[in-house]
Amino acid sequence: MPILGNLSEFPLPEVLLLIGSRTGRLRLLDVPEFGIMNIDFSCGEVHALHIGSTTLTESSDMLAKLSAVVQAQGGMFEFQLHPVTSVPRAQPLLINQLVMALVCYVDEQVAREQVTPPSQQHYILEDPEPEIWIEPELNVFFIAARPFLIDGIHLDDLAKRLQMDVSQIHIHLTNLRLLGLVKLIDASDTAEIAEMQVQEKISRKSNEFLRAARVANELQRISKNLPKIDGLSKSRDKS
Repeated sequence: MPILGNLSEFPLPEVLLLIGSRTGRLRLLDVPEFGIMNIDFSCGEVHALHIGSTTLTESSDMLAKLSAVVQAQGGMFEFQLHPVTSVPRAQPLLINQLVMALVCYVDEQVAREQVTPPSQQHYILEDPEPEIWIEPELNVFFIAARPFLIDGIHLDDLAKRLQMDVSQIHIHLTNLRLLGLVKLIDASDTAEIAEMQVQEKISRKSNEFLRAARVANELQRISKNLPKIDGLSKSRDKS
């Protein structure tokens, strides 16, 4: 019986912990900017993330994509039990490790955005640019913005050049940054100070005690919500 639910009610970290040691595929549906994503698991290990024809196996690549899902707080999930193709690794990538890394990664992204006011944020293309599939609407924006991003540009300046709302530009640039296509830099000579501020925020938010507390809270919430998810699955099957 598949496990079904809404990512706005059950955040992705909770869903990953719910899967636990099950073997199968987690399908993320209607995810903003991505559409459909598939993640393979077996016996508590994460193997691969599939987006269209692209398969990602490195944890850093998976974190960049899954963090966008967490921040979007939308879409549906469906987990089904079936055999998956294992990915050889020197060290297995455990689900619990992925969840903790994902939580810290999202916290880091939030902290970085809080250091510099959005209107002063300076964006530039990543070098080299990754070869990756981009959702059509986001790709249209990327094509239009790319000439200005080559040498770097402020958020508000790009909004003026493209004659778009600053908030919409910020959303698009954030998604491009999560895809690894652009990066956020400090246009002044205080990049080192900004980086120290970021690290301090991350350190306070992501120390071991907070991590342990977060996992305990997640597991407690999952145990309370598990009957609700099963009921959703059964009602979906009957329909």
